[in-house]
Amino acid sequence: MSPTTQTRQHGAPRKVLLLEFNEINWHVVDRLIASRGESFLPNLSRLRREGAWGVQSAVERPPLLDPWITWVTLHTGVSQAVHGATVLEQKGETIRSKRTWHYVSEAGRKVGVFGSISAYPPEPVKGYMVPGPFAPGDETYPPRLQPVQAINRRYTQVHNKTTRPPGMLENVATGARLFGLGLKPSTCVRIAGQLARERVSPHLRWQRVSLQPRLNFDFFASLYRNERPDFATWHSNHAAHYMHHYWRAWDDSDFPVKSPPDEKRKYGEAVPYGYRVCDELLGRAMRLIDRDTVLVLASSMGQQPYISEKYREGKVVVRVKDIEALLKVLGREGVTEVVPTMVPQWNIHVPDAEARAALKARIEAARRSVAGVEEAAFAVEETEDCLTLTPLGLARPEQGVRYSFPQRAAGAQASYALEALFAADTPTVKQGMHHIDGMLAFYGAGIRPAQLPPCTNLDVAPTLLSLMGLPVPAVMEGRVIAGLSH
Repeated sequence: MSPTTQTRQHGAPRKVLLLEFNEINWHVVDRLIASRGESFLPNLSRLRREGAWGVQSAVERPPLLDPWITWVTLHTGVSQAVHGATVLEQKGETIRSKRTWHYVSEAGRKVGVFGSISAYPPEPVKGYMVPGPFAPGDETYPPRLQPVQAINRRYTQVHNKTTRPPGMLENVATGARLFGLGLKPSTCVRIAGQLARERVSPHLRWQRVSLQPRLNFDFFASLYRNERPDFATWHSNHAAHYMHHYWRAWDDSDFPVKSPPDEKRKYGEAVPYGYRVCDELLGRAMRLIDRDTVLVLASSMGQQPYISEKYREGKVVVRVKDIEALLKVLGREGVTEVVPTMVPQWNIHVPDAEARAALKARIEAARRSVAGVEEAAFAVEETEDCLTLTPLGLARPEQGVRYSFPQRAAGAQASYALEALFAADTPTVKQGMHHIDGMLAFYGAGIRPAQLPPCTNLDVAPTLLSLMGLPVPAVMEGRVIAGLSH
């Protein structure tokens, strides 16, 4: 990069719609097309025929290879050491670098952010901002969109078993508001059909995860048509969820322990189904853009089979059943907010440094006994005023697991059975893990069909700004991807 700010354009300035499908990758797309034909993923096949596409590799490596870091790198064009993101839905003011939408907004252009990581708290912009479903609050900009964020957060927390499902009256009241924000009757029919199928085949509950992105795209499409932002984002995590939980059930060829027949029968179609939903939503986005807009599909990184010597049979996820019950054991002094994120993590906010250090020490001192072996009970990370608590998984289902708390709140017991505070009730073991190679593709206004040269998540932000005819800040470490336009 030049030390000075530059404008690098591929022809006339264009609008950009960034479609964010977390962790999807060409490896899985290729496997599905090879086994089921292009008609199984017709829009992804069209994207490769008519657009510029390639592998986009994350610059991060474990333990930094997480979506709450790789996506911020993609949106900022700078590495994690510069932007400072470390935890999911880290508050925006603690991220040290501007995201793409900040640069677009500062240029006086209209922005529309929907679901992107690190978009909390929403900011007053020319356009709209709806943060992701793991955000700690229902705030949106403008405030009239709060029912969308409220249902997203509630849906996510119900799925993660951190809150109760809404009652009938709540559903009726919410539905009335959501129809006014773009909810389609056909989506309601699809939801009703899913609930009916689950009555006959309860194991199909995994398909519920794909109702959320379809619902969200209804709202997004309505907003996008009304606002026509110069830069828009839309994010979904559903395919990543399926790969994490059901990769082995779909394809166990790389796993040392093969998928049991019942697991294959129940969950073997989850990963293909998730990619099929991505393809469906890609098609909707293709129909949404006009001839002045470039549709960009990105994933920030990919996934691969979860292979671990420690967890040879797959990791059994252990989640907190009731965070308040756990905090009664650990101590709640100084805690101002607890926020569930991706299972099994919780963000615990403790503004007072002394109280935060004391709680962190109590968490780190906790142990558990598994088959007579004592080991750590949690992983804990500290970011600003936040402690991210993660119960550690098990190598296999075990009976008699006990947790001990040498440092604990007054009145708390010294030890507890796993079942008293935790649950190990996910339908499968962990089956997918992060991989650096994700997906990047460009389609639409002036884009020529081509295979992209090797690129990274650092290169996306400068390329998007260039497409929009905006200057590329000197702070950005990535490069503008060349040769996109005719």
